[in-house]
Amino acid sequence: MKKNIIFLLLLTTALFAEISLQEIDMMIDKIKKPRDGILLEALSQTPDPFKQQIVLGEGNTTETIISKKDKDFSLNAIMNGKAFIDGEWRIKDDVVSDYTVVFIGKKGVVLVRERNIVKLFLEKKEHKNFIIIKGR
Repeated sequence: MKKNIIFLLLLTTALFAEISLQEIDMMIDKIKKPRDGILLEALSQTPDPFKQQIVLGEGNTTETIISKKDKDFSLNAIMNGKAFIDGEWRIKDDVVSDYTVVFIGKKGVVLVRERNIVKLFLEKKEHKNFIIIKGR
């Protein structure tokens, strides 16, 4: 029984592995061909992906503004379902700099704005200002 199974496995492997050396050589030749790149002139005309185009007024006037980096939030404390973010106590569904507070947990907070999600966590305090005296 085991011999039959092994024979069938070898037979199916041989049937499905019908790739010739010529086909392998053709695949390698395709990989080795240099690929067409973009010309420097076209590259210099490509808009900067880190800038935002804004259309002003009725005309075709455009102004390029560097997109601002999202604000760095400061989470200092969490207590009784409230979070102390940027100097103010916040509850669920409050708005903080265009972000909505969607979750307040024991160790962190989740803020959401459209597709952007910001997770804030309480930092572990290090005892830098304490003197530790060890007994004998």
